[in-house]
Amino acid sequence: MRNRKISFVAGLAIAGLLVGACSEDSSTTTNAPASEAPATDAPAGTDAPAVTGAPAESPISAEYQAHSVEYTGGTAGAATGTEPFVVGYVNQEGGTPGFPEASIGVDGAVWYINNYLGGIGGRPIELAKCIITKEEDGQKCAQEMLANDKVSVVLAGAMLNGNAPLLDGLAGKKPVFISNPLTTPEFLATDAYAFTPGAPGVVGGLTVFIAKYLGELEGKDIKKVAVVYGDNPSGQVAFNMLTKPVFESLGVEVTGVAAADTAGATEMASLIQAAGAQDADAFYPLVTVGSCIAVYDALATLEIETTVVTTGLCFGVPMQTHLQELGIDAKLPDGWYFGGYGYSYEIAGNPDIDAYIEAIFAYAATEGMDAATLEYTGFGGPTFGTLMTIAQFANAGASDSESYRTAAKAFTGPGWGVVGPQKCGGNPTFPSLCGFQIGVQQQQGADYVSIMDGFNGKAIDAQAELG
Repeated sequence: MRNRKISFVAGLAIAGLLVGACSEDSSTTTNAPASEAPATDAPAGTDAPAVTGAPAESPISAEYQAHSVEYTGGTAGAATGTEPFVVGYVNQEGGTPGFPEASIGVDGAVWYINNYLGGIGGRPIELAKCIITKEEDGQKCAQEMLANDKVSVVLAGAMLNGNAPLLDGLAGKKPVFISNPLTTPEFLATDAYAFTPGAPGVVGGLTVFIAKYLGELEGKDIKKVAVVYGDNPSGQVAFNMLTKPVFESLGVEVTGVAAADTAGATEMASLIQAAGAQDADAFYPLVTVGSCIAVYDALATLEIETTVVTTGLCFGVPMQTHLQELGIDAKLPDGWYFGGYGYSYEIAGNPDIDAYIEAIFAYAATEGMDAATLEYTGFGGPTFGTLMTIAQFANAGASDSESYRTAAKAFTGPGWGVVGPQKCGGNPTFPSLCGFQIGVQQQQGADYVSIMDGFNGKAIDAQAELG
């Protein structure tokens, strides 16, 4: 297995809420990429990182460059054209919650494609960005995208606000590729495409995992589950639509309590007790990464040892940093199960994720970002991957809105960094979702191991499991 301390000379999901080929040894834990990555001469602070050409000692390995060129249909080397290839980009950041890691992912993808994958037919990608902080920004961003004649397709990072006005404003005019679908308007959109299973896949898949498989793994019957969920549109949908009905249909008693996104450890402790985690067979927090840290601290204070199953955002860099600050010699909380898009940033062996980690840390070095604190997990990987798939469509001839729709509807996968087949329109309940399967891993002492995922061929498909 390739160690996660990647050498840039020799040359990560998933991940709010809800996000992570074969591994030579998927039971081995690995370390985050090193901070010694050499800087390149790409300038900082631009929407389209400039094409610089590979430095003498390239931070990108030939192996992963070749893999990425094959996926995108590009050409090894830098884009040589001068006319930019413009892609619309919308993301929520600048408030609470905000998802700046999605923008790190997409900016890293632009830099990578422009400098190492030949751009789009030789043309460098440029992002037409619009940032959402409040609900009404969705309409503003839709208007900006419609007014820009150079934009044929729009990429969305991660949003809890403004989804409906953005999607309604663009429907039938310019398709939206959603990297991380989190709310009902995104799930139900008919002119939007997500190459991940999104919140429905991850939350539904983990609910099935808890009800049908966790008992055997833990040596006990799973009869009662406690849930603390984010008091935001994504969290409310996750519990009321995707968790509670599924548990009840499978004969599992469930109690859910809403938690403000700003709840600290003391408040979270009261909510955890109100949900009955101390007496439950499993505790299932459906929260953003900041709240997940509060959950961890509250469980430690309460000395509750109930089995924890949660989503991919809880294995993000902030959680890892928090444990380091506490002097804990493990990257993630011992015994916790994590669900994501089928693979993991912490287990090497999937070439998409391995190439992403190499590229994102090389990009970060050019921008002077601190590798030790870089949030490359969460929603960063899927947003990077969505732009890689857009590049594949464009290199294959997609050039206007209708041809992007045609390419998405014909796409069968594999999606970048996502387990399982793709079929846009194949989910009868949530038409925007093109992916179906998820993966589960667990922190076991010092090791992060594959449980049911793409590494061992046991990925979970909640739609198939539930009929």
